[in-house]
Amino acid sequence: MKTPFSIAKRLTLGLVIGVVCFWLGAAMIAGLVVRHELDEAFDQSLEQAAIRLLPLAIHDLEELAEGEEPENEYRIASLENFSSNFAYYIRDANGRRIALSDDLQANIVSSGVPDGFSNIDNVRYFAVTDPESGYGIVIAERSNHRSEALWESILALLLPLAALVPLMVLGIWYAIKHAMKPVAKLQSDISERDGSNLSPLTTNVYPRELAPIADEIASLLDRLGRALNSERAFAAKSAHELRTPLAGALAQAQRLSIELADGKGQKRADDIEKSLRHLSDLSEKLLQFSRLEAGFAKTDQDENLMPVLSLIIKDFSSNSKIGDRVVLINPDDHQFSAGLTKDAFAILLRNLIENALIHGAAEKTVRVEVLDKSSISVSNEGAVVSEEVLERLGLPFERGETSAEGTGLGLSIAKSIVEQCDGSFDIYSPRREKTDGFEVHIQF
Repeated sequence: MKTPFSIAKRLTLGLVIGVVCFWLGAAMIAGLVVRHELDEAFDQSLEQAAIRLLPLAIHDLEELAEGEEPENEYRIASLENFSSNFAYYIRDANGRRIALSDDLQANIVSSGVPDGFSNIDNVRYFAVTDPESGYGIVIAERSNHRSEALWESILALLLPLAALVPLMVLGIWYAIKHAMKPVAKLQSDISERDGSNLSPLTTNVYPRELAPIADEIASLLDRLGRALNSERAFAAKSAHELRTPLAGALAQAQRLSIELADGKGQKRADDIEKSLRHLSDLSEKLLQFSRLEAGFAKTDQDENLMPVLSLIIKDFSSNSKIGDRVVLINPDDHQFSAGLTKDAFAILLRNLIENALIHGAAEKTVRVEVLDKSSISVSNEGAVVSEEVLERLGLPFERGETSAEGTGLGLSIAKSIVEQCDGSFDIYSPRREKTDGFEVHIQF
């Protein structure tokens, strides 16, 4: 199954990528501007250096030659421990070099450099000629000087970005998570709603973007609540209203059976009584189901259920047809408690015991064992139920391979009560540590 994307992650990624792209774009534009400004500054430096050096060079040459034109190149030594980004040479009116700086590189063009600025073989030149003496000066700049300065400027713009990206990610992530809190609250409020809690949402606490969604959900919950309440009320009233006529019809069928007393219609009267008793049991189970759907089982605090457990065991034991078949086992004297109402626990336990009595081995014991303060099991002897049937048991109107009477709702009601209280409902056949029988284990 494809994992749904996270809005927070998508926004964070998009904003970080967007900011980085804008920053890189700004750095590129700034680099172009810096390059233009550097070119202007360095060209101005070349020009100023030439204007200042040429008169000095002319004066020195005139004194050196005493009016005679020098025959050999004269090297002007640079100061020790100082490096310069420029090299230069002096040329006469014929373009011949007559003086040059000591650090003049071999790749500097010796002739043919025009006055003004020029680029020859990736070297930036500035040349100027004195119109009176005919002497000129050519200043050459180191070819990598400008590129070094440019890249240093660009790195000064990009390095902060590399340091700020992690902080930017954290900042954006925090801001988005903070902004998404109303969404998480809406999700939490919706998750708390179920069949037993359809209370309306508080829509005035959400921001303007979420308020319409909350309003629509509140409206939906209201319509759903009315529909469920109507359905539950109908089921409960129907089951309740059926009790009296079914009880009357059952009494009449029993009286008819007595009056016939082995007569011709005895068998039919017994069948009628049996069907009416089944309908009475079914209406009772349906009434329990309607109450269960209303969410009556779960409580916020644990209830001491041992008195209810003891009372139900005594109730079954008082039935002459059952006798002492239902046995309570609590060797460690645990005080069983759980987060469900006493009424719900009584319905749960009664359904499990009835199921064990009806479908278990005849005249065999039904064991109700308190395992600890939060778990209990109900087990009976009998044939082993297949795994295929076990998987279906617990669903409404699902029954095993049996001819015994029953509604097929007892296990389903018990399982629904346990699940409504966040407990576990496990079925075993054969019983744990046994080779036969049927066991239901409940853990709250």
